[in-house]
Amino acid sequence: MAYLAIAGVSVAIWLVYQWVLFRIDERKVRHIPTVGPDGFISSYIAAWKFVFKGKDLVQEGYDKYKGTAFKIPTLMTPNRWLIVLTGSSMIEDVRKCSTERELSFMDALYEILQKNYVTTSLADKTWENTYNTGVIRGPMTRAFPSQMADLKDEVESCFREMVPRTKEWTPVQAQKTMVSTICRTTNRLFVGLPLCRDPEYCRIQESLTIHMFTVSSLLGLIPEFMRSFVGRILSKFPSNHAKVTKMVYPLFNERMEMDEKHGRKWEGRPNDMISWLLDAVPEEGGFKTVEDMTMRIIFANMGAIHTTSITVTNALFDLAARPEYAAPLREEIEEAVEEMGWSKEAMDRLHKLDSFLKESTRLAGIVCFGMHRKARNDYTFSNGVVVPKGFRTAIASVATYLDPDVYEDPDTFDGFRFVKNKEGSNGDSARDYQGMVSLNPSYLIFGGGRPACPGRYLAVNEAKLVLAHVLLNYDIKLPNDRTTPPEPFWIGESRAMDPKAEILFRRRQ
Repeated sequence: MAYLAIAGVSVAIWLVYQWVLFRIDERKVRHIPTVGPDGFISSYIAAWKFVFKGKDLVQEGYDKYKGTAFKIPTLMTPNRWLIVLTGSSMIEDVRKCSTERELSFMDALYEILQKNYVTTSLADKTWENTYNTGVIRGPMTRAFPSQMADLKDEVESCFREMVPRTKEWTPVQAQKTMVSTICRTTNRLFVGLPLCRDPEYCRIQESLTIHMFTVSSLLGLIPEFMRSFVGRILSKFPSNHAKVTKMVYPLFNERMEMDEKHGRKWEGRPNDMISWLLDAVPEEGGFKTVEDMTMRIIFANMGAIHTTSITVTNALFDLAARPEYAAPLREEIEEAVEEMGWSKEAMDRLHKLDSFLKESTRLAGIVCFGMHRKARNDYTFSNGVVVPKGFRTAIASVATYLDPDVYEDPDTFDGFRFVKNKEGSNGDSARDYQGMVSLNPSYLIFGGGRPACPGRYLAVNEAKLVLAHVLLNYDIKLPNDRTTPPEPFWIGESRAMDPKAEILFRRRQ
């Protein structure tokens, strides 16, 4: 009985402590309107509601407070409140605030990923110096255009293995196939053959992102003092990191030996992530270890595989549901490839395909927020809204995409929306076409400002390669001749689709 009494008193003290913290934080943001209740218990219940009705709550807030900010209780923010920003002026303020001293992207990322509890101390060096972001923004972006033939070869290899070219309609699980295809294609550039096709290597890279976000979400539901202990139990990150390190160690070791003998410009030196990291890694500070550089390859995969594969999967469902787009897209692809081959220049010419992808992501975005930041100091927006230090903000991106003041007829899928009225008098696309990789307040799929996705150029070109390959080699349709893609579901801020949903493929007739 004494133990029960002690436990009861401990719980009571903890609840009082939480109530005091809640009241302190709530006072700081009382000037920002709330969607839903804002009491200690009622907001906690509402935070659970966000798990199942997140998109609807954000839309409700956007409709009521468009042009300013509102707050929503969530389970994933330590002080309970996520401050949601709306309107072009607030988006522009976030974009211009490019220094980490005021609105920090990295602090928001650390909080979302629960970095101290999921990746453990293994990633401390990686978080300490993010030179790998510069590697993606610089050497990788400059290198992949010269390796488009290799990327195309990997796409073809994946489809030969996973999507038969037969006369009969064959059901294919789209998401699973695209995850595997993007993983292998991306790692053809990162680590090359044969490792990019190694089943165990691919399994880890494909699953680790889902695992990390699942564990971080679960940790967000429990008290902070328990997260370190529970994180060590749940996280498979350390063991998977060790496995990948073992796989890539021979590549790093051989490359470093050759660099030591011949310098870094020896003939035949692979132009891959191994070389880029070795070229960029600081010589001092303990960063030049295979373990640390492996962590950076893992993080690069986490940022590349699922975002791109979901984008391609959604576009395939949209294409299968709307066969009228196939002919004009095929014509555009065939003309570009005939003139320039499977090159980046050809991919840049595919404005209609780019527009189709862009429209697909507009209506089937991965998350309902964009441009997460955390205030390191009190920050005043140009419209007078003050976000206190320590609070996280995000843009209501999906609600922006459905705003009739931003997009005409926003609920309607228009695959060529972004190329309409941009055709020159000679039929060539105008030079001012704003493609997927362009950053603007009405399209936030890749973020904005300096923290904008550094790998977006590779991602868009991979997506175009896959879709172009499908269009030139296959006919596709939905099962039972459906004319609408499968209904998605939302978990918190994330959009998901049935992972077993199928598309029917056959050899192009």
